[in-house]
Amino acid sequence: MNRLIAYLNDLSLRLYVRLQLFAAQEPVRLRASLTSAVLALAFVFPSISAGIAERVGYVGAVALPILVGESARKKVSPVDE
Repeated sequence: MNRLIAYLNDLSLRLYVRLQLFAAQEPVRLRASLTSAVLALAFVFPSISAGIAERVGYVGAVALPILVGESARKKVSPVDE
């Protein structure tokens, strides 16, 4: 049983690190994916109202660029020589 718990813990940590790397490298794609996932959940589960899905999308659209925006800005900004 301890081996299974250790494996699940290791797996969750690996997924968390991959998500962090993906967020740092592809913030626009992550934001679009999260928004699409929330809207899909609102379609599948009608109890999630469109207002809640929109709010989550807005928070993702605002919070994600703030969290990883500096690294993304450095990638697209011209480099001073």
